[in-house]
Amino acid sequence: MADAVGGGALVHRPGPFAGPGAYAASAHTQHKDSDPVQSKHPPSGGEMGSHAGNHAAAGLDVSSTKPAAGASFPEKSIASVESGANTAGNGGDGHFYGGIIHASLLIYEPINISISAGYGSVALANQSNDLNVDQSAFQMAGVGGHGGNDNIAAGGSIGTFSGSGVIASGDNSAGNGGSGHFSGAIVDAPVVIYHPINIALASSGGTAHASQSNTVDIDQSATQIAGVGGSGGHGNVAAGGSVITLDPSWGSSVFDVQTGGGQAGNGGDGMFYGELVHTSFVVYNPINIAIAGYGSSAYAVQINDVSVDQSAVQIAGIGGHGGNDNAAAGGHASLLSHHLWGGSDTIATGSNSAGNGGNGYFAGSLVDVSVAIYAPINIAIAGPHSTAVADQVNNVHIDQSATQIAGVGGDGGYGNLAPGGDAAHLLSDLHLVA
Repeated sequence: MADAVGGGALVHRPGPFAGPGAYAASAHTQHKDSDPVQSKHPPSGGEMGSHAGNHAAAGLDVSSTKPAAGASFPEKSIASVESGANTAGNGGDGHFYGGIIHASLLIYEPINISISAGYGSVALANQSNDLNVDQSAFQMAGVGGHGGNDNIAAGGSIGTFSGSGVIASGDNSAGNGGSGHFSGAIVDAPVVIYHPINIALASSGGTAHASQSNTVDIDQSATQIAGVGGSGGHGNVAAGGSVITLDPSWGSSVFDVQTGGGQAGNGGDGMFYGELVHTSFVVYNPINIAIAGYGSSAYAVQINDVSVDQSAVQIAGIGGHGGNDNAAAGGHASLLSHHLWGGSDTIATGSNSAGNGGNGYFAGSLVDVSVAIYAPINIAIAGPHSTAVADQVNNVHIDQSATQIAGVGGDGGYGNLAPGGDAAHLLSDLHLVA
């Protein structure tokens, strides 16, 4: 942890960001009423994606001493003192606005024809098809990253001997899962048309033999995930820094003391607004025909082994799970004023949360429409004093199952701790202690 203000905290000119007028403050720096005092925070550890563990983000310790009586600025106080709002190991938010469309089309139509025109001739038509079609889709959008593990985000300690408008060392976060935001549409619409034709024709006294064998595997499965919050990490700590303010002579007021609001290991919210659509279509229509004339033989054999997978998994608006063994604690706040007119409007050391599951929000539609048309045709025709044989064997497996999950909150974690900090207030006009 760094030293007090003299160790590098910046006292800024009016405005929220340090400008060219920023200058180093000592323990006796004189402040204007509008001057905020802020520690120089390290970069956020939760901007985008999942984060690994073992990060630390801490605000610098800040101290401020009011000028003694008789100094040239006897009634000036600090407008704002901040050493909180640190982040470490948080998963980034995922935002998606628009459309993801997967629309594949396959038309497979082999034709096999054999014709024997002479008397006593033989016509053979053999067709063997091994077909594998993969139109599966994995579509994911608007997913928050998972929070990391073993991170620490702590507000620096604050000590002041003068009045202050706001003293804030809380609102730190560590290892939280990012929120997932989705607004739009994800569409998967594959189409397969499979139509093989096999024909054998023989004249009088001939033989017609039509054989067709089809082994077909069509995968139109879809996994669609949208608007899912990341899960919280494990073993994270988000703690507000201690605040000690002492006013032995002037009776200045502290309007607001904030050391709570810490977040550790919470699952991110999942928000979905739009549509998930899975519409798959299969037409399977093999045709096998054998025709023979007078005193002939006709054989039509068809064997079909078909597997069609049109299953769908659709997940939308799911809150991330809370992590385990996290701690979010408000810092200690001690205020002491010598005169009766000194006081504090608000002292807040609570509103800490750890290991909570994220909320799931869903508004829209989950649509799964699967169509499979399977119509094999096998025909054998023979003339007078002839023989006609038509054999057809079908082994078919069609999966049109669907799993649709929407608007579900995440589970809370285990072994988490979220206590409010201690507040010691020795003033005459305390308005609110939270």
